[in-house]
Amino acid sequence: MNNDIEIKTEKYQENKKVDNINVWKKFLIADLAGKVIGVFKDVFLGIYFLKITQGNIVDVSMYYITFFLTYLICLLIVNRLQKMNLVYMFRIGIFLNLMQCIILLIAGEQISNYIIEFAIFASIGNAFYYYPEQILIKRVNTEDNFQNYITKDQILKYAISIILPVLLGYCISKNSYSIAFIILITLIAISFIFSLFIKGFDLKHGKINLRKFFVKINKNGNERLMNLLSIRTLLRGLSSFGVLSTLITIITFLIVSTELSLGNISSFITVISIVVVYSINKFIKRDKLSKIFIPMSIIQSIVVILLTFGMLSFDINNVVNIGTISINIGFFLVLLYNIINGISNPIFETSNSVVYYKCMCKQNIDIEDEPNYMFWFEIMINVSRSFGYLILIFVSNIGFNLNIIASLIVGFTFVYIAFAYTLKKINRKYLTSSNT
Repeated sequence: MNNDIEIKTEKYQENKKVDNINVWKKFLIADLAGKVIGVFKDVFLGIYFLKITQGNIVDVSMYYITFFLTYLICLLIVNRLQKMNLVYMFRIGIFLNLMQCIILLIAGEQISNYIIEFAIFASIGNAFYYYPEQILIKRVNTEDNFQNYITKDQILKYAISIILPVLLGYCISKNSYSIAFIILITLIAISFIFSLFIKGFDLKHGKINLRKFFVKINKNGNERLMNLLSIRTLLRGLSSFGVLSTLITIITFLIVSTELSLGNISSFITVISIVVVYSINKFIKRDKLSKIFIPMSIIQSIVVILLTFGMLSFDINNVVNIGTISINIGFFLVLLYNIINGISNPIFETSNSVVYYKCMCKQNIDIEDEPNYMFWFEIMINVSRSFGYLILIFVSNIGFNLNIIASLIVGFTFVYIAFAYTLKKINRKYLTSSNT
């Protein structure tokens, strides 16, 4: 009798595991919507706005600032929709991302007259999408599984980032942005269809109340860890996940001059990133990885300084002959800018994502407090990103050219060192095997 019960229990657990795997296959395809729109925004959207506003970097910066700050308000509103389950919210987020692309297609260059309004609409879509997404990811992973999950998710993201920039860049160069928007609409529509089949999650979510949340954090003795995580997030917003990415995209486009070339470089760098992520995951243990954070960030800063010195000192239009190969100096320098970012970013971003979720488990954040945890770090990241773009607006009043862009890249790259130090400290004190 007991044996029969054990066999039935094992079969039930196996069936449940298979069901979860099948659901997550559908979820990963549905989640492609965010990755697809993310690739477009990272590579082409800033350039598109820069073009249709006749190079007005203030307008472009105001789009990002409005988007980041409005997003926080929208998160609070979405969180209050307690009767709406998380998967349904997620579907709405995909649909609103779809509508963003339709609006860009229909409005064309006239969207330049409504950049602030479009930023508000985009922030609503992001709130409906990323609020439930982050909680759903937490629900289906154990603490020991996050490294493996995040790595696979990053590789999937990078795989999309190889194909899509080349495809969109080609379409934009040959047929303007309209065909690119149609491709985005098609891919996001496919994601929406797959989202209709997502079932089997714990769909409850608590209300955001940061005051009660931090009372509980302090009571559990986790205030120091939360302080370190907050500093880490602020520094991330000023380095890898904010204005620095926009500046590198702009300086690359100013040198290569076409979206096709920009897309090709982005895809090439993504290949490098995939190799880096795979190699790190396969050959370096998590508790050893943090030891290379600071040396890597220092080397990155030194290389960026040297590249900027080259950008300011040499005629970037000159051509250097290496054997039978002729290389434009400007192209060579921006390619190196992108390569050094392509090596460092995936290491920091993968490690950062693992830290985010493992520290959630480390502090025993319950279902009720998951929205508080997520919202607090959204405040940190979006405030710091907005501050970065405010710096860009301030500096642009002095001038906006290759030299100023390169100098700003150096300044924001230095933040990587502080970010690396904080990330290493969190890993050493709270997440290494001796402390877990």
